[in-house]
Amino acid sequence: MDKKLFRGWWQAKVPCRAWCFCLATGSPKRLIIHIVLTIAVIIFCVSCNRERNTNSVLELPIVGVENSSVKEDSFYDESVLKPIVTDLGLIVHWEKDSWRIPQYEVFSWDIFSDIAPILIFDYADYGVQDRMLKRLAFYVEKAGFRGRLSQDSEIGHLHGWNAHNYRAVDLARFFDTARKQNFPLLDEEWELEKILLNEKIIRMENGNIVPGRGAILSIARDSTSQLRWRFLAHEGFHGLYFVDEDFRNFCRRRWEGLPENAKRFIIAYFDHQQYDTADEYLLINEFMGHIMQQPVSQIADYFGRNLPARLENTPRASELPPKDSATNTWPDLSTAFTAEAQALSDYVNQRWGFTAGRVWE
Repeated sequence: MDKKLFRGWWQAKVPCRAWCFCLATGSPKRLIIHIVLTIAVIIFCVSCNRERNTNSVLELPIVGVENSSVKEDSFYDESVLKPIVTDLGLIVHWEKDSWRIPQYEVFSWDIFSDIAPILIFDYADYGVQDRMLKRLAFYVEKAGFRGRLSQDSEIGHLHGWNAHNYRAVDLARFFDTARKQNFPLLDEEWELEKILLNEKIIRMENGNIVPGRGAILSIARDSTSQLRWRFLAHEGFHGLYFVDEDFRNFCRRRWEGLPENAKRFIIAYFDHQQYDTADEYLLINEFMGHIMQQPVSQIADYFGRNLPARLENTPRASELPPKDSATNTWPDLSTAFTAEAQALSDYVNQRWGFTAGRVWE
C-alpha cells in the first residue's frame, strides 16, 4: 500500500477505536468529550491546511492566471520563421539557396542568447528590406520624422538605410503606436511584429505592446561582400550597445571627452546624413558605430579624409577644423578619432574578445 494512503487510513482509524473503547467501558460522558475534542482538532487542521494551500497557490506562477495588475498576453505564431542561432561571422557567406524563404533569412546571435536576443535579418535585396524596415528607420532615427508614422506616399522616394539596427524599446513604441492609430502597416511589417513577439523582444501586456529584451539588426544581399562585412560590424556593435549597459556608459564617457572640434564635425556629418541629432542616445550610438565598423588602422583615413570631404562643399563645411592642403586631410580629426577607436577597441577586446571591425569569432 502507498505510504501516504496507509498513514491517512491509520490516522482515520485511531479516533474510531477510541470511541469504541469508551462505549465498551460504559463511559458516555468520556465518549462525548472525546468526540467534541476530535471534531475541534479536525476543524483546526482543515483550517490550517486550507490557509497553507491558499498561500501556495498565490506564490505559484500559474500560466494563464492573472496574479498581478499587469498581464502578459499569451502569444506565439508558428507561421513566421524561428531564428537560426549562429555566430555572426557565418552570416555574410551563408548559402542563399539554403534560406527557408526567398525574401530573407533570420538569425540569432549565439553569444547573446542567454542575455537578450539579438536577431539579424539578411534580406534578398534593399527593396525587401525597405518594405519591412524603412518606415521604422524614419520613425526611430530620421530628422523631421522621428516619433511619428509616415505614409508610404511621404517617404517612398526617400532613402532609408542600407543596413539597420533597432532596440526593443523603439520597436515596441513603433508597433504600439501603429496598433493604437490603426495605421496601415505593410504585411512585411506585421510579419516582423510576429517574429518580435515570438522572441519576446516585444511583448503584449493588457492589450499594449511593451518592450521585452534584445534588438534587431539587418544587412542585404545588394551590398558588396566588403560592405556586408563592414555593415555587419557596424550593426553588430550597435547590438552590443543596446544590450550592454557598461559598454553604453563607456561610450558616453568617450563622447563627453571628445575634443570639441571633432564633436562639432561628427554632429554636422550625422545631420548631413539625416540623423536626428537632437537624440543624444542615437548620437552616441552612431559615434561608436561609425568608429567601430573598421579596424583602428583605417580610422585616420576614414575620419581624416573620407568623411570630412563629404562636407567640404556643403553649408556644413564651417564645422570642419583646419585642413592640411599638403596632404589633403584633416589631421585633427585623424588624431582624435584614432584615439577613440583605440580606446573603444581595447574595451570591447577586454570585455568581449572583439576588436574594431570585428564582432565575430
